[in-house]
Amino acid sequence: MTQPYIQTELLLLTIYLLVLGASLQKVTNSVATSYVLKGWVPNVPPARGSGEENGVQGPQDPVGAPSTRGPRRNDGSAPEKRLRRDTDEAELEYLRKEIRDVQTQLNVYKAAVNKTLQVLLIPDGVMVSGKIFKTDGSTGDYETAKILCSQMGATIASPRNAAENQAVRQIVEWQNRNAVLGINDIETEDSAGGDSGETWRH
Repeated sequence: MTQPYIQTELLLLTIYLLVLGASLQKVTNSVATSYVLKGWVPNVPPARGSGEENGVQGPQDPVGAPSTRGPRRNDGSAPEKRLRRDTDEAELEYLRKEIRDVQTQLNVYKAAVNKTLQVLLIPDGVMVSGKIFKTDGSTGDYETAKILCSQMGATIASPRNAAENQAVRQIVEWQNRNAVLGINDIETEDSAGGDSGETWRH
């Protein structure tokens, strides 16, 4: 019966995605800003608005000789293209670092969620290999358990390996009562099956 814990996990995942989205938005905005500011020159007075008067224009200097192109690199690119490429590479490396940081933070959040779930489950449940085995303390037969679990969006426990068997055994010991399992021989007497339709011969 895992519905409340699934809701908690979904809530934590949603919060993480919001944090991730905000972080990526911050990174994207900083990159966009750097492109917008490339033509900005510091210490240059702002252009006058159309409503301001211009002063008297002074004499014009003679037109000089046309400028020459700057030196080229071995790859034939102009210095401004080289500067742009260097800037783009720096921004790309910054984004890669941000993604690595977000992935590291995600791993920290995952570990924290798993640890929190394990603490919250005791003494009514155990988490093993991503599965949560839990009881709500109800009593009844197989059909009652199946209905209750279905109403909570869960299934009756059907342990598949030694670790899962141990998890169910631990809950039984904590609760000091028998457990109803999803493994039964209702359909056929010579083989057992789970709620998911799998069968095992015994």
